[in-house]
Order: sequence, then structure tokens, then C-alpha cells
Amino acid sequence: MKRISLLFIFLILLSGLGTAGDFPKQSNKKRKVPIKSTTGVPVFRSPIYSPVQVFIYGNVLMVNFQEALKNVLVKIENIETNEIILLKSYDAQIGTVVDVSIYGSGQFQISFSADTYEGYGEFYIYGS
Repeated sequence: MKRISLLFIFLILLSGLGTAGDFPKQSNKKRKVPIKSTTGVPVFRSPIYSPVQVFIYGNVLMVNFQEALKNVLVKIENIETNEIILLKSYDAQIGTVVDVSIYGSGQFQISFSADTYEGYGEFYIYGS
């Protein structure tokens, strides 16, 4: 009886290892990247409004500007290597799309800087 219970436990552990390798893959679901403001806006007891929304969908990073911002500096940086991946100024009206699969895997930070707004958010890219 003891052998059967040990065999049963061993099979359960072994079946869990088969799916463990699939976990750190990039999801094809649309995920929102939370953007934190750095402009010193007071905290209210309501949802925080950000003029910028960022979503990651598979290997595509979508940046949506909720309102027109003049001369927005967008920077994407690899946090692990401190390498600046993208540094571009936009006259933001609608948004932009960035293919992030070419930058490899790791933890990244996207930051925005304009005359009236500054914010940043962090996201992960998993190897395929």
C-alpha cells in the first residue's frame, strides 16, 4: 500500500513538470500595462486618469493617447541591461504600435514625458 501511494505521488509530481516549461511564454491575450504618473498629481478616491494607455498583445506594444499631447518623448528601456531600446518624440494625436519581439526577452520600462504629463510603466517580454 505504501508503494502504491508513493507511486501515485510520484506520478502527480511528474505530470506537473510536463507543463512547467510552457509557463514563461508570451501570452497572446491583450494585457494592460499600468501607467504610474510622476507629475505629483494628488491622490483622489476615484480611478486614476492617465492620458496614455499601454497594452501588450503578444509581441506588439500598443500606445494609445487619450488626449492630444504636444511633443511627447517616449522611451523604452531594458531594465536589466539599462539599454535604451526606443527614444522617440511624438506629436501625439492617436497612438503608435511597437514590435517588441526584436528586443529579446526581459523586463522593460516605458516612460512618457510631455509639458503637462510624465508617467511610466513596466512590462515583460518572454522569449518564444
